[in-house]
Amino acid sequence: MMPNSTKENHIKHSLYWLPNALTVFRILSIPLIIWGVLSIANGWGGILSKAWVLGGFFTLACLTDFLDGYYARKWNLVTSFGRMIDPIADKLLVAGCLIAFSIISNGQWVFLVPALLIIGRDILVSGAREHAALEGKMMPPTKLAKWKTACEMLALAALIFWVLGKAYLPIDDAVQTIASTSKMIGLVVLWIAASLSVYTGSLYFRAALK
Repeated sequence: MMPNSTKENHIKHSLYWLPNALTVFRILSIPLIIWGVLSIANGWGGILSKAWVLGGFFTLACLTDFLDGYYARKWNLVTSFGRMIDPIADKLLVAGCLIAFSIISNGQWVFLVPALLIIGRDILVSGAREHAALEGKMMPPTKLAKWKTACEMLALAALIFWVLGKAYLPIDDAVQTIASTSKMIGLVVLWIAASLSVYTGSLYFRAALK
């Protein structure tokens, strides 16, 4: 049950609905981002294959990831629904983009392995948290888990820039170097995120078993 102060702020603030609306927007934008990556990589055409559309939707998705929590805390509007749906939105965005990159890379192991590790870890942690909740225990995100999420978002941004660069920037040595560097940065950070995923996942799993 919410504290009285939270109830009052929730009722009084005219934009009490905004944090959860931003999270829902992030979820709704995920299929568009995935389709945009696949469209650009495969030359399918359509509005979602435009660079500014894909870049815009991904930027908005990342921006809402910050703003929903910021306004919820600022206006004291943290709700059970918000605590539940926000990490789900993050996991769906990461998983969807990783699957798309694995597809356009034809299943190259450098994309596929970290994708499987990250997605598998998120499924394992969700199960561990559910088990802990049934036992009456809370498993809040650790600082390392937050760093993992930050690394995932940075990796996705670099890889999306790589996709856009290949499709729209002039084909010359300098541009190809920029695109290749963006891909390399994205993969390095993605593997860091995968390593953090495995480590933090093991911590959550051991905590759930205690």
